[in-house]
Amino acid sequence: MLEAAVHGKYQPGYYTLADGTRHAGRLRIWQTLSRNVVQVDQGKADPVNLAAEQMCHFTIGPDSFTVARQVALAGQPMNLPFGDVAFFRVMLRGKLQVLQYDQLVPGMSPQYGPSHYLAWVLRPTPEADLVVVPWEETDFARHMPAFFIDNPLLAQRIRAGLVGRNDFKRIVYSYVFRKEIEEVSYETAATIFPN
Repeated sequence: MLEAAVHGKYQPGYYTLADGTRHAGRLRIWQTLSRNVVQVDQGKADPVNLAAEQMCHFTIGPDSFTVARQVALAGQPMNLPFGDVAFFRVMLRGKLQVLQYDQLVPGMSPQYGPSHYLAWVLRPTPEADLVVVPWEETDFARHMPAFFIDNPLLAQRIRAGLVGRNDFKRIVYSYVFRKEIEEVSYETAATIFPN
């Protein structure tokens, strides 16, 4: 049986290999149920497939990606849900970094085909480890306040469960722009990350 794959069109970009060499080319992400690779267009020849282990970071069109090793689950530092190495789309730079993981997974039913599993990943300071934002509301309330501790009111609201996983963009917007979370609409918060 063939494994489903999705891909975008090739776009101008560049990539930096693990040895530090930088190359330009026309790139796209190729996803299958078993792996994500970056393909480099070779014209009429087959594209070159680059696995995350081979790269440091890359840019495709307007989107930047970084390769990270050993991203842990919040509260479970030994649990590495994405394996030893994976690439992540950079959604927000700065003191608080927000990344997004995207993996193709089997669909709930064969008639619908595969779907995308998306996960948010945070780095509260440039020196800190990357941590996956929990899916469960109780885990979110338990582990996420530490990421926003220098905004005590926001951290308290997260801990109390007044805002949760579904408010993630609102929380980040509130934190970055120092606004009360009640003042941040879902529409406004959606503008913090590129599409």
